[in-house]
Amino acid sequence: MNTNNRKVEFVVGLFLLAGFAAIAVMVVMFGRLGQSFQETYEITVHFPNASGLQKGYEVLLSGASVGNVDSAPELAGNNYGVKVKLRIRSEVKIPRTSYFQIRTTGLLGDSYVDVVPPAQFTDADFAAPEEEIVGTRTTGFDDLTSKGSEMIDTLNHNVLKKVSEELDALKIATNNINERLFTEKNLKNIEVTFENLSATSKDFAATAAKLDAIVAKTEAAVTSAQGTMKTIDGTAADLKGAITDFRKMATTATQTADSAKAVMQRIERGDGALGLLLSNRETAENLRVLIANLRKSGVLFYKDRPAATPAPTPSRRPR
Repeated sequence: MNTNNRKVEFVVGLFLLAGFAAIAVMVVMFGRLGQSFQETYEITVHFPNASGLQKGYEVLLSGASVGNVDSAPELAGNNYGVKVKLRIRSEVKIPRTSYFQIRTTGLLGDSYVDVVPPAQFTDADFAAPEEEIVGTRTTGFDDLTSKGSEMIDTLNHNVLKKVSEELDALKIATNNINERLFTEKNLKNIEVTFENLSATSKDFAATAAKLDAIVAKTEAAVTSAQGTMKTIDGTAADLKGAITDFRKMATTATQTADSAKAVMQRIERGDGALGLLLSNRETAENLRVLIANLRKSGVLFYKDRPAATPAPTPSRRPR
């Protein structure tokens, strides 16, 4: 039983050792500890400002890690610039004409050195170990904060100064107004002006009331005039119709007179039955006899009798 337990413990121990060994290999290969076992060379880059850059930060070439910062930034010379030593893997060759820039990952991320190679270069352009190169720095969050702080300070100073000047000018203008405008005489004049304005407002209200009455009467007169105009329009229409009827009657009378004139002319000429009766005495006598026979005998017992000769009327002698 003890032998089996020892075998199990031995196997577990072997697995643990294998695991620790694998972890150690991964740390060495993929961690910064493994870089100490790689062959590298050193170059020094001068920057005008390397704030935020610390030892151990990465060096990227076209986005790929090729080394790290070997030491913290140090002052170089009397121009207050700094120099930074970079540790680059030996198999990576960097042209000395490359752009060395300090960037940050995001606004609050770690800084790193970004190496941007030129578009064209030859083998003679590669930087040698221990060579010094001039780099640049791009604007980061610290730079923006610093510039923003300076801008705010300048703005506050200028704005406060301008506001103070404007307040002084306003104070002077207010004093001038108080001294020159709001005197006792001016205040009394203003009071009298307001009293006159109040009286004028009352008179205006009374005038407006009278004007309302006049407007009402005017509206009534306009309404009456509109009714009268409507009556006149109706009368004019009736008169127009009467004139039209009169014209028709005059036309009819003219036509009747013309017809009567024509009839009289025909009668005078003896045309027609009436003209014949009036112009031919024999025809008129025959018609008279016919009418007299019809009265005596009627239509059924009609007889043609000669007309009776009327007896002569005896003449009266004068007594």
